[in-house]
Amino acid sequence: MRMMTAVRAALLAAMVAAMPAAALAASPVNFSIDGVAITGSSPEGYCTPTGQAKLAGDLLAKGDVENQTPAMFVRCEQRDSALDMKYDYYLIKSPRVSFPEMKRAEFIALMVKELALPLYKNGGPWVDNAEDGLSTAFGTKVDLSGDIKPRGNDDVCIYLGGEVKVASTIATYPIAVGGCGTIIGGKMLFIYSYDDPAKPNSVAVQLRRARALVDKLAAADGRAD
Repeated sequence: MRMMTAVRAALLAAMVAAMPAAALAASPVNFSIDGVAITGSSPEGYCTPTGQAKLAGDLLAKGDVENQTPAMFVRCEQRDSALDMKYDYYLIKSPRVSFPEMKRAEFIALMVKELALPLYKNGGPWVDNAEDGLSTAFGTKVDLSGDIKPRGNDDVCIYLGGEVKVASTIATYPIAVGGCGTIIGGKMLFIYSYDDPAKPNSVAVQLRRARALVDKLAAADGRAD
């Protein structure tokens, strides 16, 4: 049951594609999950939001009822731009429900077993929860549709990916997402990369970007997983 909660949170997070945000700047990458400090570096050329952009990001995070969002990275050159952003960014998520610390191999084995269930073939029935959370946070109806589903695993990640269409009075657009679920410092993290689905092999590229970001993060106490 606890692992099902983690899978539900992971799939819900993947569906919560960002609404447009603005004005971004660089800042250090430091956050904690249930008291475990995690440090590292953002992908090259990406920074975290500040000021009004951080407020917009906080609003987006509030719309994800299943997960906390300790980090977001976007293109650094947008730090001084007033233009809206809807593609090319990363989100780091972790379930709001606290889980016991575990090793990465244990987590992957449990997730592979859970994701093999027919329930998750097309991502599971979590779209309504994502829509409700975002609609409440943004104060306008948000409709989501898409095909987020398991995309295999290796010894570092379980992968989720696909395309989502976001439709609201604020904006309507499709977006590609690739996610890596893993353990860092004993804690469960889901790292998502988002970009324009019109780009070549976009979902596969997002999966690789999410995986690469794992190598840039570690527990402050030196534990790799």
